[in-house]
Amino acid sequence: MIEGNIRGKRIRSDNISSTHIKELKVFDLKLDDRLVGKCHYFTGRDYYPPWIELDYNPWPREEGLEIDLFRVIYERLPDGGRFFVTYYRDEDTLRGIMNGLSVADTPLGVSLLTSGFTWFKNWYFPEGGNEGGMKVQANKTLSRSERLRQLEELLAEVKTPNGKKIVTDLIAQG
Repeated sequence: MIEGNIRGKRIRSDNISSTHIKELKVFDLKLDDRLVGKCHYFTGRDYYPPWIELDYNPWPREEGLEIDLFRVIYERLPDGGRFFVTYYRDEDTLRGIMNGLSVADTPLGVSLLTSGFTWFKNWYFPEGGNEGGMKVQANKTLSRSERLRQLEELLAEVKTPNGKKIVTDLIAQG
């Protein structure tokens, strides 16, 4: 599932269980022995790309570990994979979105952007019963040219000076 090290802390999948969907596993994502959140990991099927959903408790941000955590997940996903992160426990991100900021202007969005993701969707009103609550979708691009195209589109969406600087710097890096 998801394994690795973040600044001397061990990230791991715990309590892994199967579901009625053969490609879908559910597990607790832990950093050392502290719960980061419940995860659903879909390995993909036919034209459905792999995705990971994290019902996130944002305490890693307070410890300066959020970007590294998201980078581990980014690297775990194949090109075209999707990452969904709930934000109902994240007051700063929730407030920013409610005040009209783009996802990339929020603390959660900045961490996702800095970890490699470049396309975002706010699922404030998920469609139907199985999608769960409020979350951000962050996609991993298929190519470098697509990454630059998405960053250029994102530059038009961000509203804060910090958001514009991050996106501009990422475009300059290629």
